[in-house]
Amino acid sequence: MASFEPSAPPEPDEQTPPAVFQEPTHPKTLGFQLLYGLANAVIGLGNITFFTLLLPARLAQVAPSNQTNTFIIISALGAVAAILTNPLAGALSDRTTSPLGRRLPWLLIGLLVLLAAMLLLASASSVLLVDLGAVLLQIAINILLAALSAIIPDQVPLAQRATVSAVGGMAPLVGGLLGQLLVGQVIKEVATSFLDLALLSVGLVLLFCLVLRDERLPQQHVRPLRLRDIPRSWWLNPRTHPDFALTWSARCLVFLASTTVINYLFYYLTAERLFAGAQVATGVQLFYTIYVLALLVSSLVCGKCSDHVQRRKPFIIGASLTMAAGVFLLAFVPVWRVVLVADVVLGLGFGGYLGVDLALASQLLPAARHRGKDFGLINTAIFLPMLLAPAIAGIALSLFHSYAVLFSVIAVGTILAAGLILPIKSVR
Repeated sequence: MASFEPSAPPEPDEQTPPAVFQEPTHPKTLGFQLLYGLANAVIGLGNITFFTLLLPARLAQVAPSNQTNTFIIISALGAVAAILTNPLAGALSDRTTSPLGRRLPWLLIGLLVLLAAMLLLASASSVLLVDLGAVLLQIAINILLAALSAIIPDQVPLAQRATVSAVGGMAPLVGGLLGQLLVGQVIKEVATSFLDLALLSVGLVLLFCLVLRDERLPQQHVRPLRLRDIPRSWWLNPRTHPDFALTWSARCLVFLASTTVINYLFYYLTAERLFAGAQVATGVQLFYTIYVLALLVSSLVCGKCSDHVQRRKPFIIGASLTMAAGVFLLAFVPVWRVVLVADVVLGLGFGGYLGVDLALASQLLPAARHRGKDFGLINTAIFLPMLLAPAIAGIALSLFHSYAVLFSVIAVGTILAAGLILPIKSVR
C-alpha cells in the first residue's frame, strides 16, 4: 500500500565528524584568554551598569513620578527577553555555515543590535522607548553571551577549561564595576554614557574577534530546520540528561543568592540602619568593590587548581557552602564590620563557583553539534533569578518584614545547590 507521508530528509554524514564537532586539543594563549575576558566584560557593561546606574537615571528623566514600578516592569521584560534569546541564539549559531565560522558572525550581530539599543536609549524621551531599548539591549547582550559561552567547549581543551571559564565568569562583574566607575566618576552625563559604553563594548569585542579562529561548519552537516526545532531550543529532557539538569538547578540557586544580595543591598543597609541618607550609596559601592576583588582572586585560584587536579565537583560544592556562610552572616549579624567580613566570604565563594562552574557545565553538554543551544540553556539560570528574586523578596519582606528571613531562605537554597552537585556521576 502506498504511503502519502513525506519522506524524511537524509541524515548528515556522521562517520567523519568535521573539526567543529571534535574535542579541542590546542592550548589557548594568555593573549587569547585576556581578550576573551575583555569581550565577556561587555556583558557586565551592558547589564550591571545599565540596571544599577543608567536605567534609574534615565527613568528619573522620563518617568519621575513612577520610577520604582517602571523599573520592576522593565527588569522583568529584560529577564524574559534574556531567557528566550540565549538558547535560541545559541541554537542558530550551532547551524551557522558562514566562512567566518559559527560563533564569530553572531558576535558581530550582537554588536550591531547593542549599538542600536544604546543609540535608542541615549535619545529615548518616553517610557515606551526606554522599554524598547532595554529589551533590545538584553537581546544584544544575550546574543553575545550565547556565542562567547559556546567558544569554551568549541575551542578550549579540558586542561585549560576551568581557567578560561574563570576568566569568562568573573569578567562581567569586573566589567560592571568598571562601567559603574566610568559612569559615576568620569562620564556622569546619561546620554553620553550610553554612547561611550557602546563604543567601548564594540572595541572590546572586536579585539577578541581579531584573534578568534572559528572553524567553518560544512553545509552537509546541517540538518534541515523545522519549526518544531525552535521550541526545542528552550528544553532539554532532565530524565535523559540528569547531570545537566542538576547542574542547571544548582546554578539557578547560586545565582539567586548573588542576585538577591546585590539587588537588595541598598535596602538592606537602609533597613538595618548601617548608614544614613546619601551615605548608603557609598556603602553599596564599597561592598560591591570588595565583593568583586574577592571574587577576582578566588575565581582565578580555583580555576587554576581545578585544571591542575582535573576535578570540578569539590570546588563547586565548597564554593556554594562558602557563599551560604556569607549570606547567613548578613542575615544574623547586621553590623557593618561583620557585613564586610560577609562580603569577603560571599565574594570568595561566588568567585570559586564562577571559576569552575562553566567548566563543569561544558563537560556535561549532551552533543557537540548543539553546544551553543545547550550552553544557552545553562545561561538561562543567570536570568531566571532576576524574575524569582523580587517574588521571593516580596513574600519574605511583606509577611515577616525581615531581611534575616529573606537571606536565610536564599542561604538554604545555596546549601541545596551544593547538595545537587553530589549525585553528578559523569564528571569528578
